[in-house]
Amino acid sequence: MTKLRIVLLLSLAALAFAQPTIYRPGPEVTAPVVIQKAPVAYTDEARLAKLEGSVLLSLVVDADGKPRDIKVARALGLGLDDKAIDNVRAWRFKPGIRNGTPVAVRASVEVFFRTQRDLWDWHAVRAAYRSPALEKRPVLIKTKFPPTADEEENASVTMAFDVAPDGIPANVVVVKSSDAKWEQDLLTAVRTGWRFEPGSVDGKPATVPAWFEFVRGSHAPIPAPPIPPEFVAH
Repeated sequence: MTKLRIVLLLSLAALAFAQPTIYRPGPEVTAPVVIQKAPVAYTDEARLAKLEGSVLLSLVVDADGKPRDIKVARALGLGLDDKAIDNVRAWRFKPGIRNGTPVAVRASVEVFFRTQRDLWDWHAVRAAYRSPALEKRPVLIKTKFPPTADEEENASVTMAFDVAPDGIPANVVVVKSSDAKWEQDLLTAVRTGWRFEPGSVDGKPATVPAWFEFVRGSHAPIPAPPIPPEFVAH
């Protein structure tokens, strides 16, 4: 073994030894506690879609109470996942404790996004695109929703459609709904009133499949269909 290789291996070993152990909450380790948060920021397209929900993040809270290694565990879409990561970077925690000493602890947090709307307005709760080979995903620039119906009923409609190279939704279909009576008005609104800056592949506008879940009221009355694994929230 060459002298250079030995030095490199020793350096790597020293670096690994210097890295603090990351613990998980348990009988001997207390979980970190949030003591300071920052206001969340919306993206323009998420506001247009009235996108609501939460982004689940996994992270490590260091012994000094600062977050690092932040990753998305459950996405929301339309740029809010990146906004959630940016937001949590500004959080501060009371660190986890082991044997009376602050330690690095792996944790999960949720960042919630809420829009100003009437209770029975239609709004998006998930958005994703099929993304292989995409250079740029579509960006929502215009929306339209059905008029708010004076009916006290939670409802949900999940749709799939293609964002065409001209930015117009095509091949719009209902994947699942809580009641068929809600489908047509929402289908018409998306077909005629939604517009996007198109996604691109190799520098050219491309057709990009999209997946959106809509809800009216406070919650979806039925379990949401799983997003196909090839779809990714952005």
